[in-house]
Amino acid sequence: MLDTKPVIIAAVTTTPVSAASEQASGPRPNRDPDAIPDGKATDGIKPVVSLNASVVSDYRFRGITQSAGRVAVQGSIEVNSPTGFYTGIWGSSSSAYEGAHTEFDFYGGYRLNVTSVDVDIGIISYLYPGADGVSSAEIYATAAKGLGDATIKLGISYAPHQSELGQGDGLYLFTDALKPVPGLPLVVHGHIGRETGMNTITGSPKLDWLLGVDTHAGPATISLAWVDARYSGRGSQDHRSGSVVAAVALDF
Repeated sequence: MLDTKPVIIAAVTTTPVSAASEQASGPRPNRDPDAIPDGKATDGIKPVVSLNASVVSDYRFRGITQSAGRVAVQGSIEVNSPTGFYTGIWGSSSSAYEGAHTEFDFYGGYRLNVTSVDVDIGIISYLYPGADGVSSAEIYATAAKGLGDATIKLGISYAPHQSELGQGDGLYLFTDALKPVPGLPLVVHGHIGRETGMNTITGSPKLDWLLGVDTHAGPATISLAWVDARYSGRGSQDHRSGSVVAAVALDF
């Protein structure tokens, strides 16, 4: 997904992680590896289907707005196999590219546990119906581990050279962390990521970060977070301003 257009935190998840932070790092969300839900556990016999819907005050992907700072409606469906394989589609209203009013992300991969580390490997394709020459694909991998009641995740997303985009390759590295607040129904979460290559509007490396808090009420997750991004080189102010992002997500 490129931030070469007017582009938060995507908020669709099947697990109690930040609804807002998903989009920030961003199946985007709003979907890059960090936005891809961790998936619901199967019963070991048949696949499990997860449905998600959310409303966010601003759809941001890797710190950059994809909805011109306006409210976005998002949703996803994912099928998880007992073998560890999964596939899904995620969609959002978007004004990131001229001619496109929506974004659809198709993704699939394999999840496994290696010595108490949750590993996720897959591929995701970002599509923008109505826009020309902006669709792209990335390969991703993440590793998450619990440390007490906290969870740390490391991730990498690589976009190989794609002739449709007419640019080189791209690389995104990120780290996420979340921890429940003792005595309160809150989860604090943070994210930091660094992107280089074709996905940066100026061609210079970009750093994005997020700090937020979630609370859960039944199937609903309410999130509030600060999201920001900075380019090491020059860049428009529109692409470098931080913002508070609110999100409400429902899991079915």
